[in-house]
Amino acid sequence: MRAHRNMYASRSRSRSAARGQAMVEVLVVAGSALIIAFLALHMLGHLSDARDRTLSASRYAAWERTVYFDDASWAPTYGNAITKSDAQIRSEIAQRVLGHDTSLTSNDGSANALASAPEPLWRDVAGKDMLQRYNDLQVSSSSGSTGTAADKALNALGFVSGIGAGFDLPVNNQQRANVSLHLGYNSPTLSKLWPSWQGVTFADHNAVLTNTWTPDGSDKAKAMIANAVPTAKGSVLAYGLDVLAPLGIDITHLDLGRIEPDVVPKDRLGSR
Repeated sequence: MRAHRNMYASRSRSRSAARGQAMVEVLVVAGSALIIAFLALHMLGHLSDARDRTLSASRYAAWERTVYFDDASWAPTYGNAITKSDAQIRSEIAQRVLGHDTSLTSNDGSANALASAPEPLWRDVAGKDMLQRYNDLQVSSSSGSTGTAADKALNALGFVSGIGAGFDLPVNNQQRANVSLHLGYNSPTLSKLWPSWQGVTFADHNAVLTNTWTPDGSDKAKAMIANAVPTAKGSVLAYGLDVLAPLGIDITHLDLGRIEPDVVPKDRLGSR
């Protein structure tokens, strides 16, 4: 009877030890899985921020193309439009959009390098920056027509402006920008989290329709509007009036369809 009791007690201790070991193993496995999950969520948050910055960068590039209008066939006539190359916009994006707490300077467009203060959110758990090289940021832009009836109307106005009967307006008013960003391809932390990891590329496209009235200053605006006056110098109507001049000298002074900019009365200007 005593031997039977000892055997029963031994079996109970073995079962308790086995249960304790199994519980420890479960805790170790579950704890490891939770740690990996937390690290993965942490990195996904960082990658989400990078995705948002890529979108912001494409918007920045498209907007810069609307501000720095460049149409070689149009700008020389009505003003030397300030231009900016894709390389300059790319450099500005690196400093102003992808950098951390950076101030805007006139040298941003010529830095041609990543920001001196990298974005802290773009680091893995080991503290290594996921954006390593300036070449991992690519920017391109283009302009074109919208393909709508409005473009045909603008083309028609530009054509008849040659005879003084229309407006000479730019028609390539849809500014498009593309930005791509390649991140984390050599991060050992991400490679451990995802064994097949080879980096991630975020790309975004943005398009902005610009205002066609983009001459440089009021004088250039007057020059553009003047082309819509039927009696503008060099127009067919102007030559026709010259032919009719012998019938009445006042005919040459006709200003059919004269267009002038709005003038604010002096009593509305207030004191200076």
